[in-house]
Amino acid sequence: MNLKELLATLDTPIVVRPSRRMTQGELESYLDKAADILRGNADHSEFRGYVFALLFYKRINDCFEEDVSKQTAQLQKSGIAEAQALYLARQKELHHFTVPEEASWDKVARTAKGQLGQALNDAMFAIERANAHRQNNFDDILTNKIDFNKQDELPRDKLVNLINHIGSQKFDRAHVSDDLFGNAYEYLIRNFASKAGKSSGEFYTPAEVGFLMSEMLEPQPGMSVCDWASGSGGLLLQCLRYVKKHGGDVRRLFLHGQESNVATYNISRINMILHGIPSWDHKQGDSLRDPRHLSTANRIKEFDRVIMNPPFSLEDWGYDTVVAGDKFGRLSYGMPPASNGDWAWLQQIAKSLKDHNPENHEAGKGMIVMSQGVLFRGQPEQTEEEDGQNQKADAEYTIRRGFVEADLIECIVVLPSKLFYGNGVPACLLFLNKNKADNRKGKTLMIWASRHFQKSNPQNLLRPSDLMRILVPWRAFGDLEEAKKLVESHAAQLIREEEEKRDSRLADIEDAFGPVLAPLPALEAEQAKLDDLDLKTKSVDEAIYPEHPWFSPLAPLKTAVIQIQTEIDQAERSNKAALKDKLSEARKTYENARKKLIDAIKLRAKHVNRAVKELHKLQEERDSREQAIILAAEREIAHLNEAAADLRRILNEPEEARRYFALVDKAEIEENEFNLNLPRYVDTFEVDPFIPLRDAIKALDKAEKTAQAARQELDDLLKSIIAMEDIS
Repeated sequence: MNLKELLATLDTPIVVRPSRRMTQGELESYLDKAADILRGNADHSEFRGYVFALLFYKRINDCFEEDVSKQTAQLQKSGIAEAQALYLARQKELHHFTVPEEASWDKVARTAKGQLGQALNDAMFAIERANAHRQNNFDDILTNKIDFNKQDELPRDKLVNLINHIGSQKFDRAHVSDDLFGNAYEYLIRNFASKAGKSSGEFYTPAEVGFLMSEMLEPQPGMSVCDWASGSGGLLLQCLRYVKKHGGDVRRLFLHGQESNVATYNISRINMILHGIPSWDHKQGDSLRDPRHLSTANRIKEFDRVIMNPPFSLEDWGYDTVVAGDKFGRLSYGMPPASNGDWAWLQQIAKSLKDHNPENHEAGKGMIVMSQGVLFRGQPEQTEEEDGQNQKADAEYTIRRGFVEADLIECIVVLPSKLFYGNGVPACLLFLNKNKADNRKGKTLMIWASRHFQKSNPQNLLRPSDLMRILVPWRAFGDLEEAKKLVESHAAQLIREEEEKRDSRLADIEDAFGPVLAPLPALEAEQAKLDDLDLKTKSVDEAIYPEHPWFSPLAPLKTAVIQIQTEIDQAERSNKAALKDKLSEARKTYENARKKLIDAIKLRAKHVNRAVKELHKLQEERDSREQAIILAAEREIAHLNEAAADLRRILNEPEEARRYFALVDKAEIEENEFNLNLPRYVDTFEVDPFIPLRDAIKALDKAEKTAQAARQELDDLLKSIIAMEDIS
């Protein structure tokens, strides 16, 4: 390598803080900041529409441009000119979705501030129109209820900041996979729910509850699943994840949803698209007043599975539309009260469940989140002999009795409080089955699951161990011996899932940090070599020889100086003057080259040291994040093992097990006048902890001494106050 090449090599730039792909956590934080930009100017239930729409716009724009770039390159390889290749590559038939040139993000984002709102509105409309040919088209998905010209809700400065923030990252698939972006989008939905107050219940069900519901419903490929109050679509996605986790073909799970709130309906459609769901059937409208999933005979469509979390105790549920008769025949068990729609929802589910599946003869099953009031509200008929007055049975009692007598309710799970955002009403899960298995007919499993949960703010959480405490008795259907057999496998499965989650997060960290940290070993080796160099002039002069890794390019120049000096020493006096001028030039060239090389090496050492330092910081950051993930997984696994041990103890003691679940037959429910309140069947009474008498006496004695000391302190204070008053 000659001197010029070596200097060029030493001058090669080192990216000190190289860019890298965001991890899942960083992407979530990034989306949080997008929402934070708007806070303070619009209600959470309003401004979420702006953020969701813009993120969706940026995502499909970047993915479309990525696809166009790839296809253009392929067409050029086949000999097509660049302009023609680009034109062909942009044809909408070649893409899952299309972004017209006039609506491209880069073009719209450069619009002047005064015209930015209208430019965004025009771009959103153009995208909807360009994708109208798709099976799941974009009709109104970006424009309904969203107006970027509303400066009272969305001031221009805020909008510009939001555009700049979202535009600072690439969201194509090379940088963010469908799963990564879809998961982050769901995280953002949850984040909005945590801050949106009562309105959050309209669009989000905690993922842990959705996971539990899908595990109990067990949807299978080939089945149809419906959510009549679909919100953001999270429960349907949980069913899809269940199928995927068990190796099923998710393309054969047919998802249906209906949502009354337009903005929430659009969020659910965006959620499906961002998760790469190939097809689904979402409708917009009030499911109780105007069910949109109908058969060709204009009857309520029937499904294999129904999963729901509708608004609790809805006052204005549509009584006025059905009081004269329901044309869909949903209210066969009775007319719910005008001020509470809980049993209207339950009857809609019962009506929309298949009587049987033609393939496997399994009937439809449904799972719904309800307020616990459905279990006990309403009184039975009372005669004058019984209570001194004639009283007809309440509507909710009549309907509940009808459900029990029809043997529709297979399981009831009472959940911990404060699980649902914006709703403190105690909730339960009802599992409905149109045709129970023979060994379950006439029986209802009741699970009291309100004891075990993680306290958190603003909402409590169900941990994997808490879910296990529900799933084991459910799958054993209250059989203690069967439940004992299931504990081991359920604990092992949940531990595997925690390990997979841990490994996935670690892989996510490594994917983001690995490529950036890859040069570190080579830079550290170079740093060590540079540190060993002695760059003093004399040392460099002595170290110059042809084989030296750093100074060899100086060897020819040094040799030239030595040769000229030798010629001078051997020349006659008359020729020495000319040779001295030549020597001076050679020395100057050599010394300049030596100085340039030493300066370049010093500068290189400075850059290498800086790069190594910064990469070490990144390495420490990576190691810290990985350690946090590992420790969190270890804590969760330890908690699962503890819960499994506790569950084994419970199952070995029938009286103890009765405090958590009970298998109740129809006769016992009838004896309790069809009241399904779980404390009538499950021993929910909390046993006071046992304290030995000696310890109790010690504690009482300590408390009395503490109280006596406090009284004495107050007496002394009172005396001092009286004494001061006497003096004054």
